[in-house]
Amino acid sequence: MKRFYLIALAALVVCACTPKQADPIADAIVAEMMKEIDQPYQITVEHLQKLDSTTFATEFQRRIGIYEIRLDQNTARMEKYIRENKPNNATKVFQALQRDTKIFNELNVLKEMMGADTLKTAYYDYSYTYSGKVGNQKIPAKTAYATVTPDGRVITFAGDRKDLHKATGLVIPGYKELLDSFKETEEE
Repeated sequence: MKRFYLIALAALVVCACTPKQADPIADAIVAEMMKEIDQPYQITVEHLQKLDSTTFATEFQRRIGIYEIRLDQNTARMEKYIRENKPNNATKVFQALQRDTKIFNELNVLKEMMGADTLKTAYYDYSYTYSGKVGNQKIPAKTAYATVTPDGRVITFAGDRKDLHKATGLVIPGYKELLDSFKETEEE
C-alpha cells in the first residue's frame, strides 16, 4: 500500500513540474493582438473557451441578409429623393444601389461555387481573459472575444460579443477581393 502512495505522489510531482503546453489558439490570439505593437509585451490568455461555431452557409446567409436590407433601404431612399426632386442625392443612392446589387449577386455566385463546402465550419467564437504587460504598462485582466478559423487564423476581436461578427464575412473565399474591387473602382 505504501508503494502505491509513493507512486501516486511521484506522478503528482511529475505532473506539477511538467511545463504547461502552449495553446495554439491562445498563441494566435496574442500574436494577432500584438502584431502592430512595437514594445516588448508579455500577455497571458486564460480561460479560453470555445463558445460556438459558424458554417460558411450561415456566414453567407448573414452577409446576403445584410445586402438585402441595404438594397431595400436604398431603394426607399432613392424613391424619396426622386419625389423630393433631389437628383444629386438620388444619383448617389443609385450608385450605392448598383454597387450593393453587384455584391449581393456575387455573394450568391460565391455561395454556389462553394457547393457542399458551405456546410464546413468557417470559424469558431471564443471568449477569453487576458492580462499582462505591454512596455511598462500593466494590463489588468480583461474579457474579450475572438473568431478563429479551424486552421488557427484570427479573423476578429471584440470587447463585446455582439460586435464579434462585424467583419467575419472576410472568411468567405473571394469576399475581401470583391469588396476591394469596388474600392479600386471608386478611387479611379
